[in-house]
Amino acid sequence: MLTAQTIKNQHSDIFTFLHGDLGLGASHCHIPAEALPSSLVYVSDPVQLAEARRHKPAILIVSARMSGCVDSLMDAHSCCFSVQSISMGMAVLLKYFDRKCFRFTQWGERHPTAVVHRDAVIGQRTFLGPYCVIGANAAIGDDCMIGAHTVVENDARIGARTVLHPHVFVGAGCQIGDECEIHPHTSIGSDGFGYAVDVGGRPLKIAHLGNVKIGDSVEIGSNCAVDRATLTSTYIRSGSKLDNICHIAHNCDLGENGFFTAGFMMGGSTKIGRQFVTGGNSVVTAHITLGDNVVLAGRSSVTCDVPDAGSYGGYPLQPLKEAMKTAVNIGHLNVIRKNLNRVMKHLHLLDSAKADSPDT
Repeated sequence: MLTAQTIKNQHSDIFTFLHGDLGLGASHCHIPAEALPSSLVYVSDPVQLAEARRHKPAILIVSARMSGCVDSLMDAHSCCFSVQSISMGMAVLLKYFDRKCFRFTQWGERHPTAVVHRDAVIGQRTFLGPYCVIGANAAIGDDCMIGAHTVVENDARIGARTVLHPHVFVGAGCQIGDECEIHPHTSIGSDGFGYAVDVGGRPLKIAHLGNVKIGDSVEIGSNCAVDRATLTSTYIRSGSKLDNICHIAHNCDLGENGFFTAGFMMGGSTKIGRQFVTGGNSVVTAHITLGDNVVLAGRSSVTCDVPDAGSYGGYPLQPLKEAMKTAVNIGHLNVIRKNLNRVMKHLHLLDSAKADSPDT
């Protein structure tokens, strides 16, 4: 139960109290159309406010620009707050309603089927789900949650308050920082894609002896693959967020606080700076460097260094405004080509038969 008094006392830097009974509390967060008298509701426009009033939620949070629309008589059943950013308001308060921990704690602190090597170190208040495997000399920090069928191999390190969902793989010697979250079916520290070709053309695998080092407060979505380095480390720096289905190749270095949207792929030994943002299905090739504060539009392809901050898109990569013009112009290429042939024919610069050919 989240009370209005808690919001006022602990989050006054984010929320401005407007009016109402601070003793009211909410047990769930709902959209306005599904609100109950025990709900917390966010409202960002007049239509949502009108809908919320019909349901009389316990706690009503409106966008700051709508503060003047809240009425002490019409909204008397709710305790009302305003917030500058609805998304930031959600980031702060939705955690009070997140019952994710019950997915892990329902089994008790250590499920009897969990396999833990005698030399592993398990922190206090850490929950181990059914059939998880913790290898020799692995170290799991305090207050962690390890899901069913998750594997943490020998010598791996998991920081405090980190959540590994079911079917996560953490390879030998890899390190994950504090307060991270790794979603199902993600692999941390599988071998990189490295081969030498002998004189007969046969690929010979290059052993990967390095590891993966993940900083603090990193979140990685489902079905991602982060490859271990050949001899050193693959880095995902603190604060970075990876969406589902991302591939990070061996020896890469991802800077702090980046956003990597679904389908992002990168080649080996590439370094990406801080505050990177990419749209979905973007590709960054191997052995290049991207500077800080680079933004890529969706489906971009990067094949050379991008040292300067800015927004880019397309393939070949261009500054975003130019890339958008190029994308628009591509749709006119056939007409432009046909008109150019007519002009060249008129100027007798093009053979008549060739100009009329469909291959021209």
